[in-house]
Amino acid sequence: MRRHVEIAGAGFAGLTAAIALARRGWSVRVHERGTELRDFGAGIFLWENGLRVLESIGCADRVLRRSHEAAQWEERDSQGTLMSTRPLPLPGGLRMITLTRQDLYATLLDEARSLGVEFRTGSHVVEADPDGFLVASGGRRWPADLVVAADGIRSTVRDQLGLLDAHDVFGFGMYRFLVPLDRAPGGSGQWRNYVNYWNVELRRRVLYVPCNSTDLYLNLGAPDGDEDAIGEPLNEEVWRASFPVLAELLTGLPAAPRFDRYEVLRLRRWSVGAVAVVGDAAHAMPPTLGQGAGTAMMNALNLAVAVDEADDVPAALMSWEARERQETERTQDTSVALLAQLVPREGEQRSEWTEEPLRTAARSPRG
Repeated sequence: MRRHVEIAGAGFAGLTAAIALARRGWSVRVHERGTELRDFGAGIFLWENGLRVLESIGCADRVLRRSHEAAQWEERDSQGTLMSTRPLPLPGGLRMITLTRQDLYATLLDEARSLGVEFRTGSHVVEADPDGFLVASGGRRWPADLVVAADGIRSTVRDQLGLLDAHDVFGFGMYRFLVPLDRAPGGSGQWRNYVNYWNVELRRRVLYVPCNSTDLYLNLGAPDGDEDAIGEPLNEEVWRASFPVLAELLTGLPAAPRFDRYEVLRLRRWSVGAVAVVGDAAHAMPPTLGQGAGTAMMNALNLAVAVDEADDVPAALMSWEARERQETERTQDTSVALLAQLVPREGEQRSEWTEEPLRTAARSPRG
């Protein structure tokens, strides 16, 4: 008899699990609280480990066609003076690409639909039963052999199960949005590397990330308390004064772009009975390493492999956590450590990739 999974959350982790299980013959239903299927946010980094996941689920070629791979990573000051560079690809040929979150999302969504995954929008999941039920508002119960909670950092299912162990929010805020690449200094044919621009004195940062031939991702960050920089609405005059080299680019910005803070959370367990928690709901991390999506997709794919190979789903989920959790928490620890070192010291050279990011990037999915 065909096995069935109910998934709460149609984000990157939920879609990856849905695709991986559908490819293995499971029937799949995904619940999304929103009234439409779309991703929120701007640009995204995917390292080699994330690309290997996409290869495993048949999506890599489509993603790569709408992505960008820079020749190097640069650190520059607010006047544009080059401070240091790091080469790409990474040592060992490990790739790092960038793309818009919507392009990655659309590819995963198209693949899931082609495999017959069922989507229910406007479906507000309020809890999960460890015996194998997803429960929606109004009390409707959806039975399954496996339940997956991939409902994000504010996960209702996780909290209803009482799994949260620690959740820290750090004092650094960021605006994130896309602008046309042809607004970049010199036009879209120039300035194609990834660049951290720093105003070291004010501890402000502009992360400059081409995503494809038309879209440029900007991340404007500053510490809590710097209301001139990260107050609402976004004050572009403050940012132009802080980064004169980007004055033309930092004109005509959205008044209310997405705003986030750096966060990390850990659970007591990643599963209870036949319910698994994955993605940001289980292991959110600061974006300093660019591994949030890649790690979530890796764990979602490995979850699918683990349960498909086993008759006992609860036992398979415990084995899955035992295999994946240590490496995931190492990645979280690295992301938090990088946050503490985010703003460079005067004269600091960042010309080499350190061991921990490379270790994470080199991971391969099971199966």
